[in-house]
Amino acid sequence: MALLFTAPGGIAAPFTFNFKNCPQFLTWNNVVPLTSLRIETQEDGVIHDWIAASIAACNGFMVLGAQAANIVQMRIANGFVPGKNVTISGVTSAAGAIGFYGYSDGFGTALFKTTNAQILALEPCEFMDFTAIWVPTMAAVTDTCEVEYESGHRQLYNINDLVAQSSLFQEVPAIMLNNANSYIHKARFTCVAATPSYVLTVLIK
Repeated sequence: MALLFTAPGGIAAPFTFNFKNCPQFLTWNNVVPLTSLRIETQEDGVIHDWIAASIAACNGFMVLGAQAANIVQMRIANGFVPGKNVTISGVTSAAGAIGFYGYSDGFGTALFKTTNAQILALEPCEFMDFTAIWVPTMAAVTDTCEVEYESGHRQLYNINDLVAQSSLFQEVPAIMLNNANSYIHKARFTCVAATPSYVLTVLIK
């Protein structure tokens, strides 16, 4: 694991750093929480633009085994992707240095991209061609996710179902839908209240 940069920290303190080649994972210690974090490449533009809520939701995606206390681990590619000119910027929330580390467990072929989507109240919102979707504030008992699989099978999930299913893939359960195996054709979320969601996809250029 290589140290990429150390942000000095501070209340509402911005930071920016650059490096060559894109690692599979970006990790840091969250004792000093981030208000926002943005990852972009010269070649592809902005690929991740997280706020505190989306960092908390996406942290530990498909991490098997317990994460160390206060460690945040974000997937930014499907492996080590060379030849990328990467810029990371963000804002810290309190005093205290934050070390950012990058590592990969093999070579990759593609970057991941995170986008924000708003699920409107009582308006079904359909997603296709995604790797994962997080809906951390999905709350009502009647909130649902209807999934159509590539096989043609249809399944209706509630919040508890989504949390239980997520535990098959990662140590920390979450209100999310995992499609890393690409066996979901489409998913339709219906929520009583307006609900933010965070969608991870493979960046295809």
